Amino acid sequence: MQFPDRRHPMLRRYAAALFALCLAAVVYLSLVPGEMSPAGGLGLDKLQHAFAYFVLTGLGLMAVGRRLWLLLLIAGLGAGMEIAQAIMPHGRQGDLIDLAANLSGQALAWGLWTLCRARRSRSRR
Repeated sequence: MQFPDRRHPMLRRYAAALFALCLAAVVYLSLVPGEMSPAGGLGLDKLQHAFAYFVLTGLGLMAVGRRLWLLLLIAGLGAGMEIAQAIMPHGRQGDLIDLAANLSGQALAWGLWTLCRARRSRSRR
């Protein structure tokens, strides 16, 4: 069953603009040479990955709604960034654990979105 989209058009526009900015930041920070990237420090690297993909997915969901192609696009981006890092000569390394952190942030955003939508639809009955 398809539910009508009740998100305000202005919210979708702002979310789409922020999604584009966040997407550019994720790509840049993923591909910048290792010595130029912000230091993770304190072992927070995996949390940074999860947070970045959580925010990216959340903004995408606000912009276009719950779409499978969005989930696949962002998962593909995470895998592509790790592959690109693996073949780059700039001191970056692709890592399957980073990919898992990316996917966990994405899954958390997707799950929270689904939970919130389900609660909202139940409260409107």
